[in-house]
Amino acid sequence: MPTFTLPTLPDLSPATPVLWRGRVWTGVEDAPLNDGAVLTRAGRIEAVGPATQLAALEDAVTVQTDGTILPGLIDLHVHARPGYLPWFVAAGVTTVRDACNSLETVAALLNPAGLAPRVLPSGPLLDGPDAFFRQFGPGAVHEPGDGQEDSAGALIVRTPAQAERAVAFLADQGVTHLKLYEALAPDVYAAATRAAARLDLPVMTDLGMLTTRGRAAQVDARQALALGVRSIEHASGFALAATRAGFDPAGELSAALLDELAALTVQAGTALVPTLSVFEPLATDTPPDQRDLPLAGQGGPVRESLDAQWQAVHAGTRPIRSLAQADGRLAAQLAVQVARLGGRVGAGTDTPAGAFTLPGGGLHAELERLVQAGLTPAQALRAATGTAADILGRADLGRVQPGAVADLLIVAGDPTTDVRATRDVRLVVQGGRPLSPAALRATLEA
Repeated sequence: MPTFTLPTLPDLSPATPVLWRGRVWTGVEDAPLNDGAVLTRAGRIEAVGPATQLAALEDAVTVQTDGTILPGLIDLHVHARPGYLPWFVAAGVTTVRDACNSLETVAALLNPAGLAPRVLPSGPLLDGPDAFFRQFGPGAVHEPGDGQEDSAGALIVRTPAQAERAVAFLADQGVTHLKLYEALAPDVYAAATRAAARLDLPVMTDLGMLTTRGRAAQVDARQALALGVRSIEHASGFALAATRAGFDPAGELSAALLDELAALTVQAGTALVPTLSVFEPLATDTPPDQRDLPLAGQGGPVRESLDAQWQAVHAGTRPIRSLAQADGRLAAQLAVQVARLGGRVGAGTDTPAGAFTLPGGGLHAELERLVQAGLTPAQALRAATGTAADILGRADLGRVQPGAVADLLIVAGDPTTDVRATRDVRLVVQGGRPLSPAALRATLEA
């Protein structure tokens, strides 16, 4: 069978067996295999190992790369819209965990008209009667059983019985996880987590931060950890836990308290998804430099809409700059401590709710922020690959291993030594189908 390099790669069917040669990083180990190879066939990874061991496969097309082959990336915190979907794939993000959308939007995300990542939806979040989403007016928030859940951004639950009905309703809609929000009463929150556990439905939770309504929330991180949530988003609820322990979370927390909170997180088996990219733009008047992120220069109506939203969000947060700094500092410190203790840290962006978080490209910025916080490049990369897949409960994603889905990202350089190397995307392979940057740009422009 013939050998190609990336610039000369022809259009290949996902069914075609392909031997991808180059530096291979599996999404699990710290170091890459410098002269490795990955065999993909029928949309799955069939073999991984030294190139010399796999080169004798006579039925496979060989593709020689001069960069690094790593798993397709996973963004663990997204508020997707159909128009954003191709942006994720073009940046090498092949799976997203959606963190709140109406069931109508979820249906559109799961039945895309064109190029799209794998979307794992929560559907509407569950919140209390003082829901933040009520500010969006009629139609944005509904009660379970009012006949309008399919247009809801949130389901309001006031009692444990309502929480149980809401969880059962969402499970019947096929959501892959449940999201619990900041205004839930403790008994209602506990009932929702118990109902989700009975249905084997993982719980992600946003308990509020200093920059939102975290001080007014009723459930803090300690309580959520004790109830077995799968992941805590934005390092939320920890500021409230610190307040209840007698500390001012707007200042520097003691090392002992940080150690205690991180240890509780690890002991609970709960993942921390710190979304550092949410806080940094809110902590300064200067928008972040996005020039070298994938698709940073992409124009069109989607980008125009995003820019308008981001500018409004950024301008509206000027009074809370110092709180954003405190939130970001706490999230970064907890992420480093959780990782140091062997816990799980996941990469999420809150795209596009966070200001200046590009769909797809924003995850590359999050990886760099995790490294700047103190994670190693390999730990940061795992936060968007192998560890992210573990958080999702998906052993077939986020890793270059036999049996996994053939979602690959090929980049120039070695991101295990310089995490910014992920930004130079040379090829995306989605379910065994190679997608060149030129083809991806053409899709976006169309």
